[in-house]
Amino acid sequence: MTTLRRLVRPRLAAYALLLAALPARAQDFRPAAAFVQVNDVYRVDAVENGAAGGLGRVVTVVDRARRATGVPVRVLHAGDFIAPSLESRYFAGQQMIDALNFVHARAPMIAVAGNHEFDERRPEMLANAIVQSRFPWLAANVRLNTGNAAADRALGTDTVIVSNGMRIGIFTLTFLDSPRDYAQWDTAFVALAERQIQALEAQGVDAIVGLTHLDLGADRAISRLRASHPKFLWIAGGHEHFLIHHPLTDSTAAITKGDSNARRIWQVVIGRSGGQPALRADSVVLNESVAVDPAYRRDVEQKWAARMREKVPFYDQVIGRASTRMDASEEVVRNVESAWGNYLADVMRTAYPTVPADVAVLNGGAIRIDDVVTGDIRWEHLARTFGFPTRVALVWLTGRDLKETVLERGVSGGRGEGRFLQVSGLRFTFDRSRPVGQRVTSVEIRRGDAYEPLNDTRVYVVAVPDYLFGGGDGYTFHNRAVLSVPPGPDVRLMAFDALSAAYARGEAIAPQVEGRITETGAQPE
Repeated sequence: MTTLRRLVRPRLAAYALLLAALPARAQDFRPAAAFVQVNDVYRVDAVENGAAGGLGRVVTVVDRARRATGVPVRVLHAGDFIAPSLESRYFAGQQMIDALNFVHARAPMIAVAGNHEFDERRPEMLANAIVQSRFPWLAANVRLNTGNAAADRALGTDTVIVSNGMRIGIFTLTFLDSPRDYAQWDTAFVALAERQIQALEAQGVDAIVGLTHLDLGADRAISRLRASHPKFLWIAGGHEHFLIHHPLTDSTAAITKGDSNARRIWQVVIGRSGGQPALRADSVVLNESVAVDPAYRRDVEQKWAARMREKVPFYDQVIGRASTRMDASEEVVRNVESAWGNYLADVMRTAYPTVPADVAVLNGGAIRIDDVVTGDIRWEHLARTFGFPTRVALVWLTGRDLKETVLERGVSGGRGEGRFLQVSGLRFTFDRSRPVGQRVTSVEIRRGDAYEPLNDTRVYVVAVPDYLFGGGDGYTFHNRAVLSVPPGPDVRLMAFDALSAAYARGEAIAPQVEGRITETGAQPE
């Protein structure tokens, strides 16, 4: 757990920080509006067998915030909710709209569309979600042409709320992973943000908030607009799936992002201090100490759980057993070695029995379960692991290309990115403080029970998922391949066969974190 804690900028204890434009005593702070911020919530229920996160606990926090602050409470959702998930494959995201409508009934909610809202190539899923929502959808840099005029009109740009005499302007920005015929979007994020800030200033607002679904680098660039726009206090962001806090300074707006599936969220109060706009931000851990709202459990969780089991009678069917605890939370699979990632990558190497792969790599972004797997492994666990079909291709790469175009790419980004790889058949060490392209400091290939140094000129057979084979996440190794076999077997079906075969023999799988991936160098605070 020590390693994971280093990945999170803030301490796990709740913050009670006064973030003001000018220094002021905390007792001078006069609250005007409270916000509960969530982002990247894909399930109506909690994770870790109900012990962590979940919108039912968010509702409880909303009620507590209202009592504690004495000011109106609103919910800001920083994007990604209708996809991808197991339930959305069957209900087209309507289960999430039902859940968020419930939240909205407790406290007015504003949502920015996230990149996964545009997953489907056809517009019906998004359009239906928008028109069924009782809360407003915003995304100032997107224009819709879904064929559903009501949905197209409903996607707004920015808004101004008035609370206890304070006018707070909210602007919104998002991004798309891939072009969509029904959505046109602008990527000049900083320029767009400044135009929206200027428009809100012209309306005489007292404070400005950005509600965004962008990567942290884009949010940081936007936050620097505060140097010229002192009313710009805060970016409530999404897309990263782990707790992030960047404090307010004279020249940068504060940035907060929560964990995926609401394991940890933010409660932010905006008001005045010393006559200047100011805010306080508290991170809130949603574990078993926070009760699930009883009405939410009855009207949302239990209803959709029953509907899911009607659709999939084998939903709870045990297909395997694990004797070890396999952490497959997104904080893990996108940053460090995961035991569940090890198991899946091991399975990938067997995709073509007549051509066993020397190495397999699986991008952490493909592992969508965001949960812990241990004890009985149910069909649900495997189905939740893969949000999309994940078929295995083979590529023949020299050792040099394996290192330069695969492993280096996996560690070329910041923390929490989906390009990070889970691996099989090798172990490697990297240092994120080194320049991009020079971060992998050692690679060894497994031969039997031992490891040997990577041979730059030797050709290795590498099993890869179809998403990376096609150039996803910026991987270009296909252009360097000596030979390739196009995508074929699906990892989910292969894992099902392996798990059920072991279960039939009375055996439990026992994957562990075993040193396949080691990060060295100074860890950023």
